[in-house]
Amino acid sequence: MGKPTKADISNLHELASHIQTSDSAELSKIRESSLKQLNATRFPNSRDENWRFLDLKPITRSEFYPAEESEVMPVTNIDQYFIPESENSRLVFINGQFDKENSSVNELPDNAIVGNLFDHMDHAIAKKYLNNLAIYENDPFTHFNGTFFRDGGFIYLPEGTRADSPIQILNLYTDSGKPYFATPRLLVVAEQGANATIIEDHIGAGENKYMTVPVSEFKVHSKAHIHHVRIQRDSLNAVHVSRPATYIEKNGEYHSYTITLGGHLTRNEPMVVQEDEEVNFTLDGLVLIDGNQISDTHSIMDHRFSHGNSHQLHKVVVKGNAHSIFNGKIFVQRDAQKIDSFQENRNLLLSANGLVNTKPQLEIFADDVLCSHGATIGQLDAEHVFYLQSRGMTEQKAKEVLTYAFALETIENVKVKSVHQLLIDEVKRYTSTELTREVLA
Repeated sequence: MGKPTKADISNLHELASHIQTSDSAELSKIRESSLKQLNATRFPNSRDENWRFLDLKPITRSEFYPAEESEVMPVTNIDQYFIPESENSRLVFINGQFDKENSSVNELPDNAIVGNLFDHMDHAIAKKYLNNLAIYENDPFTHFNGTFFRDGGFIYLPEGTRADSPIQILNLYTDSGKPYFATPRLLVVAEQGANATIIEDHIGAGENKYMTVPVSEFKVHSKAHIHHVRIQRDSLNAVHVSRPATYIEKNGEYHSYTITLGGHLTRNEPMVVQEDEEVNFTLDGLVLIDGNQISDTHSIMDHRFSHGNSHQLHKVVVKGNAHSIFNGKIFVQRDAQKIDSFQENRNLLLSANGLVNTKPQLEIFADDVLCSHGATIGQLDAEHVFYLQSRGMTEQKAKEVLTYAFALETIENVKVKSVHQLLIDEVKRYTSTELTREVLA
């Protein structure tokens, strides 16, 4: 096949017909399988229930080129995006391609494998799990990623392995002369008793238009513990469509915290599947959007066995003309007794033109469970603002403090010191911007 050419991204099938050949037999197999499934899947539209609130014009009315054809510009001062705690436990990808020069994994345990996927395609673990965990029904974007998959991160933690330093997966998207697309990939397999913190960062180095379609696959074996922080700081002109899928075995733990700050249109679909009894997982999120940003989170928490604990707190702050969408689904299958699951979506609306659509869902087929869900949409309480003013604060400062307090709860569980401070600074920056003019009277 020839090199990819430009195409209307709404016709993913046409664009995918120009995929490149590969020297790797395993990679070629994934591409061919993904292309076949892509050709059998239609592109969604507003008539589909799961897409009815989302305006797909930023995708359907744009032309995106493969990154290598889009006149991308070099990134300078890459080290400004490095996490200090991950000085020697870091993988860097630029527009979906591995950057060996700026990557370093010297501080990780010798028996762990942390590197780029392309070099490990023949590893038994990669063959077993890659492209077999992120299974989304009628979803062309997962298949699109597989069709154009070039490289990604590979983290394999053998039994009992403990990574003392957080592992940073840094995805940088460069400035460019014309819109492009990237398809990052991440595969994490934690064997029995393994333990690691993973910081997955997506950063736009410019303000250009691009589309990134990352797919992440996590396999958490018995008694393994994964702490996953996902930060999205894309260009405000970018499209970000992500698919993080996690499967957890007996006594396994997976705790995920997704922070959405950038992007013009973001669609995130985290999925966690319980594969055995006695698992514990978290699927929290914080969304801070302004201007014309659109953020859509569709999550699935699938309980298939008994004795499982799960928690989801999804908090959103909306300013300007921004639009937030949330659809969280909790499934409790027939044999999944003794499940304790909590889900809540809290929305703070700070402008007259902002929009929030929320739909928490419970589908329970077992009778001995403790499950709850809920959603709230509100403004800043005028009495609270007045109280802080009576204690000497200006109206602006009072609104900043209340908004900051609302957002902070979600990031309290981020244990990496520099990342925790980064998120606090981002919240402060967001709350201090034009709140007096934006806030509803």
